[in-house]
Amino acid sequence: MKAFPILAASLLVLAACGTSDPVEKRVETLLSRMSTEEKVAQVSAQLLYMDEFYENRDYGKGHIRNVGHFLPDEGLPNDPKSVAERINDDTRKSMEASRWGIPVLQHGEALHGAQWGNATCFPQSIAMAATFDDGLYYRVGQVVARELRAVGVRQVYAPVINITRDQRWGRGQESYGEDVLMNSRMGVAYVKALEEGGVVATPKHFVDNYGEGGHDSFASTTSWRELREVYLEPFRACVEEGGARGIMSAYNSVDGIPASCNGRLLNDILKKEWGFKGIVVSDYDAVDIVRRNHMMATTEDEALALCMNNGLDLQLHVTSDGLLDLVKSGKISEKVLDESVRRVLRIKFELGLFDQPFVDPEQASAIVRSPEHRELAYEAACKSMTLLKNNGILPLKNVRRIGLYGPAANTLNIGDYSGARGGWKGDGVTPFEGLKQAFAGKADVQLNPSAPRSCDVLLFFPSITEEEGSDRSSFGLPSSHMSMERSEGGLIVADKQSIDVEIDQEKMLKDLIATGKPVVVVLHNGAVIDISAWVDNVAAVLEAWYPGEQGGRALADVLSGRVNPGGRLPFSWVRNIGQNPYYYSIKPGGRGYGYVENDGSPLYPFGYGLSYTSFEYSNLAVPEKLAAGESLKVKVTVTNTGSMTGDEVVQLYIHDELASVARPLKQLAAFKRVSLAPGECREVELEIPYREFGLWDKDLHFGVEEGWFEVWLGRNADEKITGGRVYVH
Repeated sequence: MKAFPILAASLLVLAACGTSDPVEKRVETLLSRMSTEEKVAQVSAQLLYMDEFYENRDYGKGHIRNVGHFLPDEGLPNDPKSVAERINDDTRKSMEASRWGIPVLQHGEALHGAQWGNATCFPQSIAMAATFDDGLYYRVGQVVARELRAVGVRQVYAPVINITRDQRWGRGQESYGEDVLMNSRMGVAYVKALEEGGVVATPKHFVDNYGEGGHDSFASTTSWRELREVYLEPFRACVEEGGARGIMSAYNSVDGIPASCNGRLLNDILKKEWGFKGIVVSDYDAVDIVRRNHMMATTEDEALALCMNNGLDLQLHVTSDGLLDLVKSGKISEKVLDESVRRVLRIKFELGLFDQPFVDPEQASAIVRSPEHRELAYEAACKSMTLLKNNGILPLKNVRRIGLYGPAANTLNIGDYSGARGGWKGDGVTPFEGLKQAFAGKADVQLNPSAPRSCDVLLFFPSITEEEGSDRSSFGLPSSHMSMERSEGGLIVADKQSIDVEIDQEKMLKDLIATGKPVVVVLHNGAVIDISAWVDNVAAVLEAWYPGEQGGRALADVLSGRVNPGGRLPFSWVRNIGQNPYYYSIKPGGRGYGYVENDGSPLYPFGYGLSYTSFEYSNLAVPEKLAAGESLKVKVTVTNTGSMTGDEVVQLYIHDELASVARPLKQLAAFKRVSLAPGECREVELEIPYREFGLWDKDLHFGVEEGWFEVWLGRNADEKITGGRVYVH
């Protein structure tokens, strides 16, 4: 490792704030010695693109979007060693610019992998939710934290824990679906892994980030009851259970007040009620949006004062340097400024940045995308694969010629927020390449063969347009011009070239069906597609999501039968767009739940997924009573009754039989994924924390009311297998 000279300023602060002193004492000692100007610098941030980075970098600012995120802009090396060296240099200069040698907090993104370059690219968040395996997700988070810390990135704006109940929202792929428990458990797993790995997790977007019509960042008209019961709960869990030290406020307004200046959200609930001690950051440019979109201030400085006086600690992507004047004029008090600076310094001391501000570039190269990390990406991709239909064609056996069609057949389908700016450009395997490898010596795999009737099976890989800023008003497969590569992370990263598509996908699929050959549709998406026009006429449908860098390999192994799919839907698959918003955990209605055209049920319910084997449940044991404060432990025996090793997702649902307020007809309370060999049986125990039996009463006070609860196991939200009742005290 290159030996950087120890800065005189750093020695001063280390002497003043002894390394053996408690963090709080070190924070207060340093804070008492800082000037107002120095304090302002610590709650200021920068985002600079590569062409202006070194020219306009203000090294006095306490937060910076790490340079590794932008290196591909100019074709500069973004390998782990180069990124680590650049970040080390930026950190050194920031310390030199500070009288006290205060290090900068290097931040970035990490939605499904460290997003500073070609770090390991894991399956998209919605795919990880489909695994129904928060233990696996915790291991993924550990790797992401390791690859972030290896280059010096110590805060990330992830995970997205906005519950998706309207499939028109373009960012559904970044979420964990429609369910409160799923978002909470997956969010906590990822946050805990990041935080334990020395990286500040920043769950977003606080709160209720899309509005009516599925529009991103539209005003929230959600009641405070529903906010409490649904949309706030994953954030509470990530703070109180996961230990998140960051929160990102949303662009939208909540109850008429923009989230970035909403004192009820930021001060009353987050900081006071939940005891949050970390930093609240705005979404990029959100402070000025309070002025120019919400029109609640005449200048950006007025908007900044409104935000900081109501709980915001740090404005991201500063376009104004008016904070100092706001403090000097008294529009933001020294007390408010000190509290925000105190939170920032606490994190920097807790992270050890004062004591070990630099990383070892050589070690970074050994850590990032190691064989073990790539193998975990493969495991995650395998476990996310969700089989929606199968007439027996899968797994593919005794086939000699396989034809691949569709725009996503030979691309890396990895979703948005992938890799550095410009997209992930690693050596991942496309579906076509993965199938060629899997069937080498067994079958001829061809891309777009001119004679589909000469094939034994036809695989169709459609694609849709969805991402941040791309909400949908149609669920059909697009038939107009689509660009298959995006400049910021990329919906689909093409293999060595950008691809423009001008095809009618629905027509192409119908033409393939008309050949009479069995057609298998492999979906790459993060939200519902309307498949009603053709699903009855295809042999199988496999939901592959955006499966990450190892997705092509995992997909091929699932199709060939080396791997048995065990993923489950983390959202309800509606029949058509008119059912939106839709979710399974509805409250009782005064009439029926259907429409003129159908009964209102989804095509595939939440938790649905098929397997190449079968499972049976027996010996359910539900305690008759549950004492106050205890967790309910339910036991059941699961047996693999088929001929292939496979994974079953045991899902436990509950219903409050009598309550003081209306409660959901059913809600997921626990889940566990188990792998069983043919004929193997295992006793599975699921635990429901006492809090899951609680409710927000008519005065919005949380508690558990004494009474009976129905408890049952299901293969999905609509299929009860076996159940019982428990009296909760």
